Amino acid sequence: MKKLKLFDMNRDGKGVSKDEKPLKPTLWNLPKFYFRHFTKVLNLNFVMLPIWIIPFVLVYLYTVADSIGTQTNVVYSTLYGISVINPTPGIMSLIGVFGSQLPLQTYGPGRIIVSFALILLLAVLWGWINLGATYCARGIFRGDPVFIWSDFKYAVSRNLWQGLLIGILDFAACCILGYDLFYFAQRGGTFWLDFFFFGICGAVAIYFFMRFYIYLLLVTFDIKTGKLIKNSLIFSILGIKRNLIGLLAIFIVIALNVALVLLFWSVQFVVPLILPIIYLLPSIVLFTVYSAYPVIDRYMIKGRA
Repeated sequence: MKKLKLFDMNRDGKGVSKDEKPLKPTLWNLPKFYFRHFTKVLNLNFVMLPIWIIPFVLVYLYTVADSIGTQTNVVYSTLYGISVINPTPGIMSLIGVFGSQLPLQTYGPGRIIVSFALILLLAVLWGWINLGATYCARGIFRGDPVFIWSDFKYAVSRNLWQGLLIGILDFAACCILGYDLFYFAQRGGTFWLDFFFFGICGAVAIYFFMRFYIYLLLVTFDIKTGKLIKNSLIFSILGIKRNLIGLLAIFIVIALNVALVLLFWSVQFVVPLILPIIYLLPSIVLFTVYSAYPVIDRYMIKGRA
């Protein structure tokens, strides 16, 4: 491996052909740009693997935990009490209708401590991984010489504490918005529940586009945290046309993989389930940089000149 330099993310690439022209960052040039740099996307995935690994471990801990049955209907307790006193055929048939139970996972102290430790570790690594990956993706977009591991370490060391703070805030925002969206999606039927659901959908959409700029601004400028968040919010609106390019690219990549999973699900072909682990996260980072960097260049780099 060492002799052949396999998986060496810092070795020199084949370079750029003298006949290869730079591509304008338009929607139509995005596929050509993406496949031109697909090898670097795969290399970038290695530094983003903890974002996959830690959730998989958490899911594994959840699935192998002991479980107990929990009732799904409030009528069950009453019916069960009646059946103990007077187990008539009618009561027993009602228990068959309303007595279905779902497994509820039970965590011991050790499993709880390990799970919280993994969540804390992911929250700590979240910002550093995203800013390092964004720095590398920005270099790919600008045509700079990119050495994934060394560039990743440079970006993290240069923004160590602010990256940690931004990462924790970003991780918390993603968790809270995701939980709220799931919570209100399960409920509805009243004006206020529907109002909050659509409000959360709007907040998720805005923050989704803000994330296009948060880490990109962090690795491009020496900027305070409050101003970084403010500018990200402004750019999420100013750059709406380019944001939609990134959204479309992300949607297509995810939709293609979902289509492959549905196509091969009947024959239990698991490769489409594994493919996103190889390319999805760095592809999303590259799409967001491709969409957002021209907006930052227009308003904050060329605008200052």
